Formats: sequence, structure tokens, C-alpha cells
Amino acid sequence: MNPVREKTEYALLCGMISLLKILPKRLIEGFFRLFGALFFLISFRRRNLTIKNLELAFPEKCRKERRAIAWRAFLNMAEFTGDSFLLMANKLSRDEILSMVDASQLGKYIALRNAADKGALHITGHLGNWELMAQYGALQGLESHIVVRQGSNRLIDDRIVTPLRLRHGNKVFYKENAMLNTVKALKRGEAVAFLIDQKIGPTEGVPVQFFGREVLAVASCAVLQIRFHPLVIPVFLVKTVRRRYKLIIGDAINWQDDGSPKEEQIQKLTQQYQRVIEETIRQYPDQWFWMHNRWRL
Repeated sequence: MNPVREKTEYALLCGMISLLKILPKRLIEGFFRLFGALFFLISFRRRNLTIKNLELAFPEKCRKERRAIAWRAFLNMAEFTGDSFLLMANKLSRDEILSMVDASQLGKYIALRNAADKGALHITGHLGNWELMAQYGALQGLESHIVVRQGSNRLIDDRIVTPLRLRHGNKVFYKENAMLNTVKALKRGEAVAFLIDQKIGPTEGVPVQFFGREVLAVASCAVLQIRFHPLVIPVFLVKTVRRRYKLIIGDAINWQDDGSPKEEQIQKLTQQYQRVIEETIRQYPDQWFWMHNRWRL
């Protein structure tokens, strides 16, 4: 990135965070909801991509239903972004974060982890409030390593985004060295979280079905499960009402060698992961990041 642009973006974000620190939370929340509504109305490209993705995923729904999901998705993504800015501005305390989440399934997660002796992989997607979920887990004493992409603006990434992700004890693995670091973490019995619903290149992915259409999906989690036998746990944090969330812990995904070639088993296991992501999206369709070009349109 151009150094001038990098510094300008960083300065603007720092200024925005400073402003948020002195504004009431209700005003900030209202601003981000307004931003989501305006973005839906004026962002022709993103709105059309969202609606097109919804047509592909839900051909059985009518145009009005799909547009309503798109509208709510924009509002929800803006609200989740607002929560992230509140975290950046230190306007959400530990107690507030804990009180925002229905932890009724937390015991299930703890029981699964206690039974795991070879580490754990958390599989999740851009569904619900994934950034808040990482903060919440760490506050509950369930720190993990989070696999992320390096941001294009290194100043923002190094001075704002990464420190936020590390704030309560989580650690970050950048994608470039994620596999080696994940193996080391699993051998120590630790947990590593992967967001596995993004589009990916042919060198890293395997073909799977996602909402009835072929896409490429990240294969590294399946490779790790087959090679090192960690516990694989689907985890999500979905919104129930405004600024209230529910932690969802799926059943552990098991693997047994069926004698077929390893490449085929990797594809089958990856398909299982994607099926879990799809089923959860179907339950909460207005909380997935439909603005993403998942089907490479």
C-alpha cells in the first residue's frame, strides 16, 4: 500500500476511535444502523451481489423474501461492525461482553475440550458476530489461536486490529505460516480457530457443494484432522435480539479412515465442514456475509 494512503487511513481511523470514546453508546449504535441502511441503498454493486447470492442460495424464496433478508443482513453487519468499534474504543467492559451472550451451550464446549487430548480446531464462518465471539471465548478462559489474513494496511493491522484480537489472551496466526504454527499448537493441546467459508484459490481448496453449487473450500482443516486427530468443533455466535447473542456449539465432527485415497477423504471431510456452515446459515440467513463473492460471479 502507498505509504501516504496507509498513514492517512490510519490517522482517520484513530480519529474516529477517539471520537467514539466520548460519544454515548446508544448514539454510536444508532449511527452504525443508519450506516447499514444507507450502504444498502447507495451501494449498487454490493447490494446486487448480495441479492444475486441469495437467488443462488434460496431459489425457492420469492424476490420480496430475498430482498428482506438482504436488508436485514446489511443492518446486522453494520451492527456487528459497530460492536467491533465499541471494543476498539474500550466502551465494552468485560462484564458487558459476558452479559451480552447466552452461554447455555458453554458447558457443552468445555466438556468437548476436556475430552480432547490432541488439541482442537474451531471451524466457523462469517456468520453472526465472529469478532465478538473470539473476545467472549478468551474472557471465559478459553483462549485460542485465530487464523487471519494480514491486512492491507499494516499500520491499522499492527496497531489497532491485532492488539484488539490479542486483548484478552487470544493469539493470532497469519495465513502465511498458519499450518506450521497450528501443528505446533495442536501438539501442545491448544485450540486454533479457522473461518472456512471464504472463496479460495485452486492451490489451497477442494471442490465441494455449498447451497447446491460447486465452490472451492479450504482443505487445511481436513488435512490437519486426518494427520493429527484434533477435535473439530463448529462454533458460532449469532444474534438473538439487538446486542444480545447466543453461543452455538455444534457436535464434534468425527473422521474414520474409510480406506479411500487420502485426497478423496480430505474432500469428503471438507464437505462435512461446509455442510455444517450451510445448515447454520440456513437457520440465520440474515446474519451471513452475503456481500462476499463466494460463488465467483
